Amino acid sequence: MNDILPKPIFSVALTKSVHYQASQLAKQQSNPKIAQQIYLNILAINAVIFYCQCMGIETYLSGIFSQNLVTSIPTEFANLYLKNIGMLKCLPVCSESQVVKIPAELKGNQIGYLVVQFNESLTEGTLLGFVKTVKTSELPLIQLGSLEDFLEEIETLTTLINLSQWFENIFEKGWQNFTEAFKPSAPQPAWRFMPKPRQVTPVSHNNRQGKDSESFPSQSGMRKPRVTGIKPINLGTNQTDYALDLVVNLTEEVAEKMDIEVQIHPRDRETLPLGLTLSIIDEAGQVFSERSAGINSTILTKRFRGKLKEQFTLKLSLAEASFTENFAV
Repeated sequence: MNDILPKPIFSVALTKSVHYQASQLAKQQSNPKIAQQIYLNILAINAVIFYCQCMGIETYLSGIFSQNLVTSIPTEFANLYLKNIGMLKCLPVCSESQVVKIPAELKGNQIGYLVVQFNESLTEGTLLGFVKTVKTSELPLIQLGSLEDFLEEIETLTTLINLSQWFENIFEKGWQNFTEAFKPSAPQPAWRFMPKPRQVTPVSHNNRQGKDSESFPSQSGMRKPRVTGIKPINLGTNQTDYALDLVVNLTEEVAEKMDIEVQIHPRDRETLPLGLTLSIIDEAGQVFSERSAGINSTILTKRFRGKLKEQFTLKLSLAEASFTENFAV
């Protein structure tokens, strides 16, 4: 008989100062039910912050809550921003709970759900586990992933793809130089010969309407350095798996700037799945651009300009499935 090892958990003592903080913020609510949920949310966030500190994960709040942030917390969960990573939903549950209620679908740069269970006296919070995506509004606690799953997800999200190194033919694991991936002797995908878009949008806080501007021409008239990377990905939903190709075209510009073109192609189908969404998220965690595949869409594409050392995140999402990659210019 095989022994099944229990998933590792992490328990945090909830001190008097934490309870005082929670009570001060909860009593600002006139509705007793909302006040109680705010109280539990603050306890849960404190437990998760302590755990993140132990794991070397920097949180935006650093254990200090602003009144505006906490009083605007939704009643079912609490949001905690992990610096340069994204938003984590902290879900508090009581000692006798066997299931956890899951809020609405994740959007933008949200990471997933971390569940904290309290003992009866609320003197201890235990981080039970993590889940990235869910298909139902309730999830049995026994079906939670482990804290190791959470740490692996954080490691994935904090791994940066260094685009500048591509010009030196240095590609991270999973990526290939396009010219090597599709040599002349190899079969070429049909989309290889599609015309490229003409417009480019600088990724900046001052240009959020998505208005396109023309790419700067080379003042010397010389051909600019250009390189293309490709990564095959699989996006699986509860209905089917979709094989896609993620293509990133880079063109060096002046003044330490780079034109970046992201393309999403179907690998073994003629069209992209309806509703597939491409999101570009800036360093502040805000969605800079978002585009979705319509009926018979054969490509999703976005062009923008990045500065040297600037970071951004690319996210593909379809129903409950998602794929995320982080880049540094």
